[in-house]
Amino acid sequence: MRRVVRGFWGPRPESEQELAVRWSTFLTRLREIDPAVFGAWVPVDDVQDPDAIAAHLRENNAGDDWSDRKGYAMALATPTASPVKVAVSGTGGGVSDHLAMSVVVTVTAPDDGPSLPYADVLRALAETWDVDWGEVTETELQLALEDDGREPGQACVGWAGYLSERRAALIGDQELPGKSEPTEQGGLLLDLSDTESGIDDLVAVNRALRATGALEALPRPMERAKL
Repeated sequence: MRRVVRGFWGPRPESEQELAVRWSTFLTRLREIDPAVFGAWVPVDDVQDPDAIAAHLRENNAGDDWSDRKGYAMALATPTASPVKVAVSGTGGGVSDHLAMSVVVTVTAPDDGPSLPYADVLRALAETWDVDWGEVTETELQLALEDDGREPGQACVGWAGYLSERRAALIGDQELPGKSEPTEQGGLLLDLSDTESGIDDLVAVNRALRATGALEALPRPMERAKL
């Protein structure tokens, strides 16, 4: 089984040291969720040391094609011997008015293995990176949403979703399945993982949210990190 947890936001200038603190905090929170799955990473050994992460960011973003508009890219993975494979990648600190910043966690696990608390992973991502929106998804769901009219850049939700404060406010009194919980920055975490929602059900939830305006894309050119 392959699941993807990802979050997106617009331009937000941050130094490599500021980003290193975010990366260290995020990876530490992941380890607290499940040490067996998220406890070790390569190529950075000590993810609790922001200085080591900052050095890695500088070294891997020092090419001639780097600019502060693009931001600082990072890519990590769990050791290959682990039965659950996790890859984490992201770009932050950029100020491009057309290129969104993002963090993506891709989990590949045996079909007969225990399910991970993906909503907790999304919460850790959303709160650490102060994202505009985020989701827990897979390829089949993304294709179904595109067939249902989702446009490029629009937010969406899956088995879990995150909406920043202004997006959450647009939902109003709309009733949604699953659990809805507030987050640190005033956003909303939607957890549909305990429901029996299939692809068609999740498409219907997205359709209802789109009607409220909560899933609108950040206006281009982007002038802020969140809606």
